[in-house]
Amino acid sequence: MIDAQQLMRVYGALMWSLGKVFQTPEVLRVYIGSFWDKPYKFEDNKELFQAEQNDLLADLRSLPRNSAVRKINELVKRARMAKVHALIVTHLRSQFGWLEE
Repeated sequence: MIDAQQLMRVYGALMWSLGKVFQTPEVLRVYIGSFWDKPYKFEDNKELFQAEQNDLLADLRSLPRNSAVRKINELVKRARMAKVHALIVTHLRSQFGWLEE
């Protein structure tokens, strides 16, 4: 059996390891639970697991609604990167005079 303190330690270690793998500024959402149809052997974490399962299902249901927002955010991010690139190239051209047409 795993108690709440051990579960939080495992969760913290998992998040720390995922932070090294996924190079994103956003914090990843990890769902904790036992996703099978059999009854729980230990009832200690039942409420937590059920709340996490409800959150996961709600997030899955909201995926189509959030798709447009994610696409717009990605477009904005790419536009900002393109603007920064253009500003850097313009600055380099003015400083060094190379890359002249």
